[in-house]
Parts: sequence; C-alpha cells; structure tokens
Amino acid sequence: MAGKKGTIVIDPGHGGHAEVGGSSPNNAVTPSGVLEKNMTLRMAFLVREALQEAAQAGNHTLKVLMTRETDKNIGLADRARFAKNSNADLLLSLHFNASNAHNARGVETLVDRKPRNTNHPAEVAYARLIQKAVFNAIKAHDPKTKDRGVKDQSLKALDDNHLGNKTRGCMVEIEFIDRKDTDELLNLSANAPQVRRDIARAIADALIAAL
Repeated sequence: MAGKKGTIVIDPGHGGHAEVGGSSPNNAVTPSGVLEKNMTLRMAFLVREALQEAAQAGNHTLKVLMTRETDKNIGLADRARFAKNSNADLLLSLHFNASNAHNARGVETLVDRKPRNTNHPAEVAYARLIQKAVFNAIKAHDPKTKDRGVKDQSLKALDDNHLGNKTRGCMVEIEFIDRKDTDELLNLSANAPQVRRDIARAIADALIAAL
C-alpha cells in the first residue's frame, strides 16, 4: 500500500542571543535553568528522527526540514517564508509555555486568527491532531497535565501573508516548563528521555496523519 507523501517543516521556537524580526531569543526557563530555546531545538531533532523512522516503516515519502539546526534566531516572518519557499505542506512551530504565577499546566495548540487566515478550517483540523497527540503522550506519563485545546491567536510566524495558501501551519505549546514537576518530567528524571521520545513519536504520527 502506498504511503503518504509531503514536505514538513519543523520550526524550533526562539534561539540565539538577540531578538530578530519579532522573535525573542528565549522566553520560558525551567526551575533548574533549562532554556525553552534549547528544549525546542532538542524536540525538533527528535521529531525529525521520528518522522524518518515512521517514513521507513510506513513507506512514506517525506521531506523533513528544520528552520534552524543551531542556536540562532530567525525572524517570525522568515520562519513562515522558509516553509513557503520550501513548498511545504505543513509547518509545525514548537514552543514550551510559562505563566506569571507559575501554576499553569497543560498543552495548547495555536492557529492564526481569521479573517486573514484563509486556511483556518484546515489548520484547525491539523492543530487538533497535534493537540490530541501531544496531550495523550504527556498524559500517559503524567495525568496532571491538562488539555487546553486549540486556540486562535495573531501569530506572525503563521501569517498567510508570509506562509502562503498551500502550507498549513500551527504552533504547539508542549507544556508549562516553569514548574518543578514539568522540569522533572521533561528534563531531570531518569524517564525524561523516554517522555521526550514519546512526545516526538506522537507528533510525527500526527504530522503524517495530517498530510
């Protein structure tokens, strides 16, 4: 049976040491000092690896690209343009969350707002696949996570003016990392590497399902 075919761009949020084109170098930081920009890059590599493994196992023909592979920052519009210029079917921007009160938990996935988002229904459907996949992967290891759903937000990195009409894009906020329990879950515990791999595999399966 023929597998899926398509081009997927993985966008690790933030990077570098200075703001570039509206993209801050880093936002969230864990209690132990792990930076969001490093967590997004690490997760992007894991997702790419999981996609490559899934492509081989499922006879899929996938082109997997990353907006960055090192600690550098890229402007928000340029992240979208990279996907457009790559003729990508899907763009997934990876982020981790934080709250002012350090008391929030959960996964949420964002799409660009209507009316400028001409792909809104298709992007919501895509985002729901990502949201369900990441939430279930985390919940399997920590039932205290929460499903915060798919939300509309004005996001320059997903703006159709830069992304174009072909590419569907969404941004997943994988968890709130400004807490000791999520730092333990994703970074510090002996099981953290397995948790990260499980999240990456779930994301890869959702991306393939979305093609």
